[in-house]
Amino acid sequence: MILPLLLLLQAAPPAPAAITVRAGGRAVAVPTVETGEGLAVRADLVAAPLGGSVRALPNGHYAVALPGVEFDVTAQVPFVKVRADVLPLATAPFVEGGRLYVPMQLVAELLPRLGTGVLYDAERGELRQFSPAAGARATAAAGRRTTPVTPAVRSAPAVERARPAPGPSPRPRRRRLVVVDAGHGGPDNGMTGPIGGRQKMYEKHVTLAVSLLLADALRERGVDVALTRTRDTLIALADRGRFANQRKADLFLSVHVNAANMRWRDPGGARGFETYFLAEAKTEDESRVERMENEAVRFETGVSAAKGDPLSFIMLDMAQNEHLRESSDLAASVQASLRRMHPGPDRGVKQANFAVLRTSYMPAVLIELGFGTNPSEAAFLTDRTRQREMAAAIAAATLEYLSHYERRVGSSAP
Repeated sequence: MILPLLLLLQAAPPAPAAITVRAGGRAVAVPTVETGEGLAVRADLVAAPLGGSVRALPNGHYAVALPGVEFDVTAQVPFVKVRADVLPLATAPFVEGGRLYVPMQLVAELLPRLGTGVLYDAERGELRQFSPAAGARATAAAGRRTTPVTPAVRSAPAVERARPAPGPSPRPRRRRLVVVDAGHGGPDNGMTGPIGGRQKMYEKHVTLAVSLLLADALRERGVDVALTRTRDTLIALADRGRFANQRKADLFLSVHVNAANMRWRDPGGARGFETYFLAEAKTEDESRVERMENEAVRFETGVSAAKGDPLSFIMLDMAQNEHLRESSDLAASVQASLRRMHPGPDRGVKQANFAVLRTSYMPAVLIELGFGTNPSEAAFLTDRTRQREMAAAIAAATLEYLSHYERRVGSSAP
């Protein structure tokens, strides 16, 4: 085993000591830094030749302005925000000597894809700036030398859109098991709406109806499904993730309905759909949704948190973090698919510390189908045809994610 490994290491090309940023007839060498997890570069040294900038913001955030795009980067957080989109990074940015360093992925993949008139030539280790028109032609011509990145989720206008029938979903190479979790249930009604409506809707009924349809849609596509509940009953938040772990599920999908903050200027007007993955909430709105969904614990009796030594805690935390990037990718797929049929605005991929996701040691997301406090969206959420369309959209996103994952890493479990 040692000899083949040594040969493999000898055959691997050395990491470049620097990349060249070529813009406006000038070429600037930017040193790379080996972090142990990959290469990083100083953000300001990349930005300056391109006419960009790096600005320090509160709470460890940095605004990295590059041609045609601005990245919201946070030190020690392996994600980057572009407008309303959250995208995963291979490694976390970091600060050293008062300077921000970003992973090469941001320079080589995200900037050419999301920016304007910029191309990264991997063979030459060059980041080249063109005019917008020339850059588009160069990117098309050199597509074989650029690495694709997960597409960003764009915000959609809050207007009614056509609902095309979903096309055939890709099939995973091997049989997969997805756990579908209908939020709330039993004495826990979840949110109640709409505001000012004569007939009340309860979140627990909508989530169960959509979850059952989602299970049918996934089974029709060749995926095995297990449901945390199939009737109006209470399931402890911690038990939902454990249910998925015991069955060695590949994915965990938790279905919910959002509610507006009554202190908002127009709470009844709040609309839209969003998908969360497990991470620390960054915004007040993410914290609001986190508190709302975690309140279900008050209905549970005789439930105590699992106890363990510090090593057990660290191991569990590592098991969750292992799937952080995959959960973000899955959330992006769900948002993109719902955007094609949902009349509400796309509120984007978000993150929060949901109790229902904490014990799920697999890629896991929480889907907020819409605002039940909004009269028009409440009607949409309770309409059987629309429920079937939402279920089909989430099922298509699930299959798309699984197919994309298998193309990247083979047929092993996420």
